[in-house]
Amino acid sequence: MKKFIKLVVGLALILSFLPSTLMVEANTQKDYYSILFKNNSIPQDFKGELDSLGGEIVYSVPEIGYVQVKAPKAAFAKVKGLNGVSAANPSITWSLPQSQKIKEDVVTPAKAALWDLQWDIKRITNNGESYKLGTGSHDVVVGVIDTGIDRDHPDLVGNLLPGSKNFVPAGGFQGTEPEETGNPDAFDDLNGHGSHVAGSIAANGGMLGVAPDTGIKAYRVFGKSSAESGWIFAAMIAAANDGVDVISMSLGGFDIIGQAFYVDPVTGEKINLGNDVADFKAYKRAVDYALSKGSLVVAASGNDGINISNKNEVLNFLNNEYAGDGLYFNGAGFAVPATLPGVVTVSATGPNDQFASYSNYGEGVIDITTSGGDSRMYVDYYNTGRFNEYIAKRLYEKEFNLSTSEDGGYYWSTGTSMATPKVSAVAALLIDKYGKMSPAQLEQLLYKVAVDTIKGTDIAYFGNGFLNAYKALQ
Repeated sequence: MKKFIKLVVGLALILSFLPSTLMVEANTQKDYYSILFKNNSIPQDFKGELDSLGGEIVYSVPEIGYVQVKAPKAAFAKVKGLNGVSAANPSITWSLPQSQKIKEDVVTPAKAALWDLQWDIKRITNNGESYKLGTGSHDVVVGVIDTGIDRDHPDLVGNLLPGSKNFVPAGGFQGTEPEETGNPDAFDDLNGHGSHVAGSIAANGGMLGVAPDTGIKAYRVFGKSSAESGWIFAAMIAAANDGVDVISMSLGGFDIIGQAFYVDPVTGEKINLGNDVADFKAYKRAVDYALSKGSLVVAASGNDGINISNKNEVLNFLNNEYAGDGLYFNGAGFAVPATLPGVVTVSATGPNDQFASYSNYGEGVIDITTSGGDSRMYVDYYNTGRFNEYIAKRLYEKEFNLSTSEDGGYYWSTGTSMATPKVSAVAALLIDKYGKMSPAQLEQLLYKVAVDTIKGTDIAYFGNGFLNAYKALQ
C-alpha cells in the first residue's frame, strides 16, 4: 500500500512583530494600526473623525471594541487621541513558517491503515483502548482557528459540521492576495496546518484522531502566508457565538508591553514604533468573551525553546531574533495567547514523554503537556550532513506526528501546534461523557481526571501532567 506523506519542518505558526510600517516603502502614505476602545463597542462618531484625518476602517470586531485602520503616518498621534480610544499601535503580522515537504504517491488508505505510524495517538489513547470507552459525538464541537480545513478529506468529512467560516477579507493580507474573495464560506485550507490539526482531533479514516467521532468546525484566519490580529479576534468571537464547546488555537506569538524601535540601516534614524498594548488587551477581551459564552480556549505554548513565564527572557529572545531587521524592544515580552488568563496552555513532548527540544515552558504558564513530536534526530542528521539518510530511513516516523493534509492525503509535522489539538479533543470527550459545563469546570476536570500527574520542578515543563484520554474516560 502506498501512502501520501509530506515532511514538514516548520515547527508552528509564529507571530512576526514586524509592523506594517516596516513592510512597506518608506514613503508609503498610509499604514495599518490597531485601535482598542475604552468600551466593548465602537463609538458612533469614530468613523467620521477618522475620515477627517484621511483614514479608513479596514476591519472591525465590535464585540470587543477593536478596529484596524489605515491612516497616514502623520495622523497616527491624532488617531490615538480620538474620542473613546483606549490604546493604539502599529498593526503586527501573524506569519506562517517556511517549511520543507517530501511527497509520496497518494492512494486512499483502508480504515485505520496508518495506525501503526501514530505513536503519538497511541500514547494518548493507551494504544486505542480509550476508543472502547468513548469516541465523542456531534453533540460536542471543537472549533479550529487556523488555516482552514480540507472539506473533502475522506478522514475529516464525516465530522466536519455545517457552519465553518472564513475571516480572511477580500484582497487578503493588506490587499496583497487578489485571489482572496472574502467569501465567508471559503474555509478551504491552502496551507495544510489546519487540516493537520483537525486530523489529530477527529480524523476517522486512514488515520484516527483522539476523538474520532467528535464534531469539528473550521474558522480560517490565514491565507497562504499572513494574517491580521483582528481576523483571529473575529474568529474567536464567531466560534463562541456559534456555541463551540472548545476553541483550539495552534498558533501563538508575542506582544510587547513597552516600546519597539526600528533603526534604519542606511540613515541610522531611530523610529519609535510604539507598543502592542492595543493588540494585547484586545486578545484578552476576545478570550474573556469566549469564556463568557461557554467556550474553553486551548492554545499552543510556542516553539522557541524559552521560558515564557520570564518576561525578560522573552524580551531578550525577541531582541536577538529581530536584531537583523533593525528592531529592538524595551519593556516586557508576553507570549500570546499562551500567557493570558483562562487559556489552557499546552507544551509538547516527543517519544517516551521526553520534553520536546523546541517547546516553550514556564512555571505558572504551562497547564498540560502531550505528544507533539520532536526534532532531535532531524537536527542531528541535518547538522552532520546526513539528511538524505534521515529521509531514506524514514526516521521522521520515530519522532514526527502524522496527520491529515489539505489535499486529501497526510503529512508529518512536529510542534506545540500538534500537541494542542489533542488536548482540545480530550476536553471534548469529557464534555461528551459528563455533559455541558462551564469552561472553568471543564479545565479543572481536565487536570483532575485526564492526566498522568507529575511533581516538583517538572511542572514548569509539563504543567499538571501528561494528557491521557483513556484515564479521562474510565
